Amino acid sequence: MKIIAIIVTLVCCCLMFYLKREWKAALLIMGAMTLTAVSITGIPLRNANFLLQAVFLLSEWRNLPRYFKRWRYTPCLWIPLLIVSFSALLAALTSPYTGIIEIIESDLLFGCFALVYAFWAVKNEKSLKPILQISLYCLIVLTVFGVLNYITKSADFVNALTEGKTSKIREGVALGDVYAEGTRFRVQSMFKYAFDYGYICAAILLLHLHGRYRHLENKMEFMIALVCCLFGILTCGCRIVWASAVLSIACYSLWVFQLKRNVIYGIVAVMVMIISYNTIPAVEERVNQVTDILSENSETGGSSIQMRISQYMYVLYYTEGNELLGLGKGYWAYTYAEDPYSVSGLQGVESIILQYLLERGIIGLVLWAACYTIIFLYFRRHKQKNKMLTGLGVSILSLYLVFAIGTGELGSVYPTMLLLGIVIKAVESGNKIRRI
Repeated sequence: MKIIAIIVTLVCCCLMFYLKREWKAALLIMGAMTLTAVSITGIPLRNANFLLQAVFLLSEWRNLPRYFKRWRYTPCLWIPLLIVSFSALLAALTSPYTGIIEIIESDLLFGCFALVYAFWAVKNEKSLKPILQISLYCLIVLTVFGVLNYITKSADFVNALTEGKTSKIREGVALGDVYAEGTRFRVQSMFKYAFDYGYICAAILLLHLHGRYRHLENKMEFMIALVCCLFGILTCGCRIVWASAVLSIACYSLWVFQLKRNVIYGIVAVMVMIISYNTIPAVEERVNQVTDILSENSETGGSSIQMRISQYMYVLYYTEGNELLGLGKGYWAYTYAEDPYSVSGLQGVESIILQYLLERGIIGLVLWAACYTIIFLYFRRHKQKNKMLTGLGVSILSLYLVFAIGTGELGSVYPTMLLLGIVIKAVESGNKIRRI
């Protein structure tokens, strides 16, 4: 299985030099969907997605000067990139726990740079067709491995690709068996984290909803994508994924369609229920009783509003005197590995807000918020010119924000940035056509 995954990665790298740009974007999406656990020994950029990025840039090196010249016309790209670069530099200078190379990888290569790669790779909204086609095949593969994971209670693909590696949380347990050992079984398919599996299914579902509405794919293709995405969203066992999926679809509907008043009331009611679940303990308890029925071997465990309040209080305690810059990126992971008991009160720091306050301080959190605010303002400014594409962009952004605030970023940033870059380029192309 590992050999097949490596061969697929290398074939995709070779295809980068022969395919049109929109198909290259589709391959980048494919990597984010199916190759996150793949690494190739003996190659400097061992991670499959790093390798795909590098090969994409090599395949486009002749066009890079032209791409850079156009940057001044797209502030929604270079301003977030500038903010994230400054934030990464600040983290590198203030953190004794994480090296500069690791920060460049996590914050830039798998972060804002992906926004730029995707922007370069597509031409217009029609470029979504190959992306929809490739993502559909990936969804089928993900679902096959997901069903096997559900039946066998073991993620065989993950175990094969991470042989010899074990969980930091549950010592001695293989990465593909982590969720089988817990009180609540979760399907992780081809991902190291079940949450990432659910998230990518929710994100790709938004893409296919838009594709179907714009007649970029037929009904049968959409129904297959819908079934595969719903399987991943439901079996990942993450209530934040469920909530973020519903909220993002509601956001797309409210942004794009002229809905009747009763439908709007219904969508708002669902959104209020989701927010109530995450803020009112009594509502959370009732919903958990229902979701336990749908989850195998489950007496609900995991996050709660009480736990979040406790985490927040501990973050304030740990960062006293270091509120502006935090304790340094990688503080929690390093301290947990050295002395788990000393940070037991943090309980994983399950929110991007808490993570930034702990490790990067108020300044880091403000920079993070500024980056995504600029992207949102871009979509709002262009709403009247292209309501459907900006609606897709805002729904993807809302999916990420709810997920990140609810449970942390995990592996959500890279696919989010790829999709946002694709949408921004489609919006820009539409604007140019109108001006002409």
